[in-house]
Amino acid sequence: MTWEIIAGLILLFGVVVVRGAPYVPTHRRSVGQALDLLNIEKGDLIIDLGSGDGNVLKAAAQRGYRALGYELNPILCVVSMLRCLPQRSRVTVLIRDFWITEWPADAKAVFVFLAGPYMNRLSRRLQKEMSRRSEPLTVISHGFAIPGFLPKKIADGMYFYELKPDTKQSKPQWNPRQEHKRLKLWPRHK
Repeated sequence: MTWEIIAGLILLFGVVVVRGAPYVPTHRRSVGQALDLLNIEKGDLIIDLGSGDGNVLKAAAQRGYRALGYELNPILCVVSMLRCLPQRSRVTVLIRDFWITEWPADAKAVFVFLAGPYMNRLSRRLQKEMSRRSEPLTVISHGFAIPGFLPKKIADGMYFYELKPDTKQSKPQWNPRQEHKRLKLWPRHK
């Protein structure tokens, strides 16, 4: 019986790694810093791609935002729902694959904490999303830059983007080395 439970847990957490990043909780301090970067109104919708244990969802709801989390792991969905019970009127957690799910058109912001190998795929997903949207979208990526998009701000491992709904935005190529030089974050060799 114990073997079946352990195998089931490994399977549930392992499937998620194939579709995105493994579960790594986002620290409360980092969540607060990310939400501080947002310039949206109370009641606006934030999407958490791979919402894990619901830490971002809970913090967003406590600030008055509506929060939608996409998570593939049903155990983490239940954990999220339980953690967000006091904010249940503002939080929705769905067992969905955010790569193939259409995001709500009224979303104002997206939070994502993916592993580096998935950032190119996220870039293509955002380009597709922005080609169908009529309003801007704020994106905060924890830990990794999104190729092809120029961050408006980089702070404490958070990459802050303001994406505009036009197809021209997908054209510029962002060179992290060049941007770090501009922001004086890249060491210069003489």
